[in-house]
Amino acid sequence: MAAVAVLTVSLLTGWPFGKERVEHVSGAGPLQSHTDTGTTSVYAPKKAPWTVTFGSYLLCSTSGDPITIDGIRYRTPVKPKSVSLKLRTVTPRVWKATVDAGQIGAALGAPPHFQQRKAPGEYKDVRAGSRITQSCADQAREGAGFTELLFVLNVGKQGGYINTAWIDYHVNGSPYTLRLDWKMVACGSRIPHTVDGTVVCDGKQT
Repeated sequence: MAAVAVLTVSLLTGWPFGKERVEHVSGAGPLQSHTDTGTTSVYAPKKAPWTVTFGSYLLCSTSGDPITIDGIRYRTPVKPKSVSLKLRTVTPRVWKATVDAGQIGAALGAPPHFQQRKAPGEYKDVRAGSRITQSCADQAREGAGFTELLFVLNVGKQGGYINTAWIDYHVNGSPYTLRLDWKMVACGSRIPHTVDGTVVCDGKQT
């Protein structure tokens, strides 16, 4: 496969105060994500362009202190037509009301309308200043609800591939970056056959 230019995109305003950020993986800093390493791929439907949403990034504060998001960056070895970011909040009430309230692994369509499932909750655009207030201890309780980060990709025939994302944030005046190494693959003509040893895009939508 020919070499592909890698693009890093920052959608939000960065940290303005000059302190050096401490980069960490999930479990090693104040912000934690339920999903951080692995691969999810979605077969392309017959018609392009199309939209797919990747989720399961359940965010929480390890200390319980409120976390403020400063920006989210991501790297795209195969660039989709566009990427938007959402925060989905599922309250305990919504969680108890329906079996459809679980986290989104990957789903065709864009919030709040998906082709093959319902995913109730409150959806908001991720912005500089978005806050994560749920502690990880609370999130671990059955039925406590959650806040889920979603990557919404609009994809053309070449596909789309995000191989790393970085959440820049601060807590108690200190800046950090949570690195997410989960691979998000929307299949298309420029997607490689394997990603980190995992075979992807070897089928089609039914």
